[in-house]
Amino acid sequence: MSIGLRKLLRMAVLLVASLALLSVWFHVFYRPWQRNWGSTEEEIERRMPGDEIVPTPTFIATRAVTIRGRPEQIWPWIVQMGYRRAGFYSYDRLDNDGTPSADRILPEYQDLEVGDEVPLSNVADAEVRALEPHRSLLLLVGHHTEAPGAFTWAWGLYPLDREHTRLVTRLRWRVDSSVSILLMEAGEIWMMRKCLLGIKRRAERLAREAT
Repeated sequence: MSIGLRKLLRMAVLLVASLALLSVWFHVFYRPWQRNWGSTEEEIERRMPGDEIVPTPTFIATRAVTIRGRPEQIWPWIVQMGYRRAGFYSYDRLDNDGTPSADRILPEYQDLEVGDEVPLSNVADAEVRALEPHRSLLLLVGHHTEAPGAFTWAWGLYPLDREHTRLVTRLRWRVDSSVSILLMEAGEIWMMRKCLLGIKRRAERLAREAT
């Protein structure tokens, strides 16, 4: 066997081994972490509004954060979210055409009701399917819930004590292709994580100003 062929074989073996290790890391560590970032076992198992709407989701993610504030101090930041509304408190260049997400409560977006449409982008809207002020909000994209691309986005506020609240969000998504699933599994967490931390920062500032 020539030296060149041996070198190619070694490189091939290293490549296969690296891909195998990457696959193990992704499925054993990264995937569970990103799907359940910040959430407890109880929160993962707890039913949330809309869990029954998309019956066969291919992507389910429950994320959570503890906020030093009461539900009524957190709720306004949630209901005003939306493309070209208050934004998503995430990476504005990616999800709000570069317009900075709001750093204050916007009164014009506080009267959200069941049946309203919340813009998610310049081509997609979500329908408000359920809403209980200071407790929960359920958004639905796609009227045919068994069709590819349909998903629910639930938000819940769960008080821990008089000063702290758990903010929990859940996506149940019927992703329509393996490429879309890979993109969701690999990158969606970073947008959602920044959104939750953005709400936390804003709500805690509001709570401090109220004391």
